[in-house]
Amino acid sequence: MEGKVLYEKRDKIAYVTINRPEVHNCINPETSNQLIAVWDEIKRDRDVRVAILTGAGGDAFCTGADLKELIPYIRDVESPEESRRRAYEGPGWGGLSGGYVIYTPIIAAINGYCIAGGHELAEFCDIRVAADHAIFGHQEIKWGLDPGDGGCSRLWRIVGLGRALEIILTGKLYDAQEAYRIGFVNHVVPLKDLMAKATEIAETIASNGPLATRAAKQAVLHSIGRPLHEGIKFETDTFNYLCRSEDWLIGQKAFLTGTKPEFRRK
Repeated sequence: MEGKVLYEKRDKIAYVTINRPEVHNCINPETSNQLIAVWDEIKRDRDVRVAILTGAGGDAFCTGADLKELIPYIRDVESPEESRRRAYEGPGWGGLSGGYVIYTPIIAAINGYCIAGGHELAEFCDIRVAADHAIFGHQEIKWGLDPGDGGCSRLWRIVGLGRALEIILTGKLYDAQEAYRIGFVNHVVPLKDLMAKATEIAETIASNGPLATRAAKQAVLHSIGRPLHEGIKFETDTFNYLCRSEDWLIGQKAFLTGTKPEFRRK
């Protein structure tokens, strides 16, 4: 797919690139729609086992919404009812809302500024790898907004309540080492090694059982906000389902024979 969002599939890994480096990869309505289309494609494609999301160029991952286009869009085009429906029932802004779920694992390769909605986009991902020059922050509060596409709901689950509130309420910027220290990113590497590190992680995930990988992510997401016993019940159900899969028989055989399993996703 060409345009504001680039999409490439290499073997079992999908590479998704926000392609607006001239404006620090901020997201306008066209970019949002293209990004949603890519997520939909990844959900449909059974051969894609992991996705890597990054930004074009070496300066920015994503700096959030393109306010020059978003403000008139919200004011003149989209009604409050449509906005709520998009967030509650649909894919939200670029797929960020709670109403949009994807069980394919997603790795964020954060190659620069990761601000506001870009921070939320990183929160939407499952694993985050940052270039050592990357800068992070939720600055919506400085302009009279709060993080409205998952930031208030996801960030505290990643870094803890106190740290999330400090980031959101102060609007402060922080660097990659701080992001690693508080647990927001999993790895910090030089920019030249960023995609290689993200791909290394993706290849490890892609080599595992595809049904099990998706089921594990689904079980983790299902457990959020639910009592422990409900989470365990759901993961027991997924475990029992996997025990009856062809992939599990293939995995057992590979384990016993010391060979590499060739999963069939069945």
